[in-house]
Amino acid sequence: MHSNVVLGTAVAVVAAAYAFKPKKSKTDLEAKSVPVPELPSYLPLQLDTTFSYIVSTLAGKDEMEYLRNMTSKYGNTVNFRGFNEDFIVLLDPSSIQHILAKNQPNYEKGSDFQDIFHEFLGSGIFNADGETWKTQRQLARPHFQTTEFRDSELINRHVDQLLRIIDRDLTANPDSPLEVQNLFCRFTLDEATDFLFGDSINSLEHENSEFSQAFNYAQSITAWRFRVPIWKYVLPTKKLLKSIETLDKFVYKIIDKAVARQEERERRQSSDEAGTKDEGHATLLDHFLSHQKENNFVDREYLRSMLLNFLLAGRDTTASLLTWTMWYLSQHPDVVVRLKQEIMQVVGPIAIPGYDDIKKLKYQKQVVNEVLRLRPPVPFNPKQSVEEDVLPNGYYIPPKTKVAYSAYVTHRLPELWGKDADTFDPDRWGPERVGSIKPFMFVPFHAGPRICLGQNLAYTTAQVTLTRLLQNYEIQPTPGFQPEPLGDIVMFSRNGVQVRIRKKNLADAI
Repeated sequence: MHSNVVLGTAVAVVAAAYAFKPKKSKTDLEAKSVPVPELPSYLPLQLDTTFSYIVSTLAGKDEMEYLRNMTSKYGNTVNFRGFNEDFIVLLDPSSIQHILAKNQPNYEKGSDFQDIFHEFLGSGIFNADGETWKTQRQLARPHFQTTEFRDSELINRHVDQLLRIIDRDLTANPDSPLEVQNLFCRFTLDEATDFLFGDSINSLEHENSEFSQAFNYAQSITAWRFRVPIWKYVLPTKKLLKSIETLDKFVYKIIDKAVARQEERERRQSSDEAGTKDEGHATLLDHFLSHQKENNFVDREYLRSMLLNFLLAGRDTTASLLTWTMWYLSQHPDVVVRLKQEIMQVVGPIAIPGYDDIKKLKYQKQVVNEVLRLRPPVPFNPKQSVEEDVLPNGYYIPPKTKVAYSAYVTHRLPELWGKDADTFDPDRWGPERVGSIKPFMFVPFHAGPRICLGQNLAYTTAQVTLTRLLQNYEIQPTPGFQPEPLGDIVMFSRNGVQVRIRKKNLADAI
């Protein structure tokens, strides 16, 4: 039988089954609340709305703007129902606060989310709920305390390498624009692997490393699983599993080295070498390994999942922030002038900025926050309800229902941010106006109990890097270039981000 006939028959059977499925009686809570408005659909299983979105994405259209247009038509709480499954998107700050803080235990990652990420991330913190998540977060928190990177030494070491690579590219191609998205992805991959593993990938020097290519592919195909409800039947898995094998090969080597390092440390402590100076500082991996050693076991698979989870959370988010910052600066020379003036006053033209310097760069922090508002690194965040619930606006949430918020759309709502919500304006974060920004209007790092552990590290990395770039280079637009925003797991540009960079000393530029 022809495959199209089989597919058509299957869809018809499923549609009929849903059409004649007996309706459940309403609960008391449901009867007293309001159902979330659904996106209009005219075909069984909402095939028209589901496939229009997929086709739009495949055509390269901006997914976040698609979502924004739909919510502007149908309201700030909308049910994007597909294949007869609810998918509720909410945008107002009170509802975001409800699911992330006030009633956070009722909104988990959920089984569907975990199924999508399982091969890639296992049971790591990004993909975990309940006690598994709590345990990993408690163990990781000390490593992300400000004191771990207060002197910015690790960050500056990798910025040194970044500047060398930029100088090399400028020497080889002085008249060509620089593709900064790829550059920053490599930079933050090196920094993150060093910070988390104690062993850098060195992808700045080796652009097409197997690890970085495998990591990028695993993330890309996993993102498509969110877009395609029947992903198990239509998306490739063979190449994904090969990519994960490449990741595992590298990560397990790192774990084995850490185990050997700990065993050597224990040997020294039990011998005459106890007073020998220990090499380096403890990595996140060392923290987790020490905890396992205390319990007399080493679970290499658990450690592998933990490392890849923190790498995903830390590497691409900071790369996204730096990429979009460079784009906005290339479009706003007046902002660059103010940034450079502040750097000259606080740091100087050539001094290496430390943590204390960064805290004094107030206008720079405003610029970074405005980039995070317009291009939040995680533009869309899905959850799943455990029990039925009612949002502060009165809408009913059924149990076991997908619920998501979009920082991208909330950050651009005119009723929250004014008529200039789409305008890049760092002064909205200045002392005169910042008081109008209320809680949960601005959620680039999530919020509530699951707020990003690496938030301070991301700010510090971005500001140290930005300071040193502006000490050394002029940033100019690339005529005719426009980025194509991609609302993936992390917000990047489909065609990269090109800016022109010219070598110039900060003191000569202002």
